Amino acid sequence: MKQKVSFFSKEFRISVFGAGWWFYVLLTALGLLVLTVIGNKMPDAKDRLRLILIMSIIELIVLRLYKFSLKGIRSNYNYFNELPCYLCNQSTLLCIIAALTNDQHLMAFCIIIGTFGAILAFVMPDSYNKDQLFYSKQAVGFYGYHGLLIATCLSFYALKVYIPNLKDAFWNMFLIFLLATVAHVVNYVLRRTGLNPEANYVFTYDPDNVILKKFYSLIPIKLLYLLPIMPIFGLISFVILLIM
Repeated sequence: MKQKVSFFSKEFRISVFGAGWWFYVLLTALGLLVLTVIGNKMPDAKDRLRLILIMSIIELIVLRLYKFSLKGIRSNYNYFNELPCYLCNQSTLLCIIAALTNDQHLMAFCIIIGTFGAILAFVMPDSYNKDQLFYSKQAVGFYGYHGLLIATCLSFYALKVYIPNLKDAFWNMFLIFLLATVAHVVNYVLRRTGLNPEANYVFTYDPDNVILKKFYSLIPIKLLYLLPIMPIFGLISFVILLIM
């Protein structure tokens, strides 16, 4: 029988829907709440955008510190894994651009796709982040960054800077698969040229968790096995818009 490890033990690990996982979920919700309270006290929309911009820059810094720390953690660390082909990396950059330009299309991308990508990271972590030690740099970086991304992306709506609609959700549903296709092409080039033989952006080549492996068993074709995620994306987008 497996012995239960205390939350305060250095051996305590994060598992999806476990105590450590819920800690980061609640921390994310608290961060968004604090950001909303502060932002909604600002009557000028430009001031609220500046607040989101500050959060977006902090988010980028956290991402870079997290990625930089991987050099000392992962033996197979590769610079080409840091290209902005992941949805979360794209959303981090676009949050800054959206806040600077006040572009509603980019805001819709951040609110819908950025939030969706970060939620996927939370509920479907890759094999390296699955069952990670709670007090490790890897866990703090991975869950802390994605929690911050969710709070920042949703702040465009929470601070009433832009209100997305179902049309945005449907448009982004097709856009997300287009981006996955681009990532798949990048995967192919990196693998074929030998620059990064293990490139696996958005898992378009090799499924890396139980859910995606199940999809691949149903549709054993690279990239296309991600298609079942589309209706899931639509459902999550609808729920997010309904709640908001």
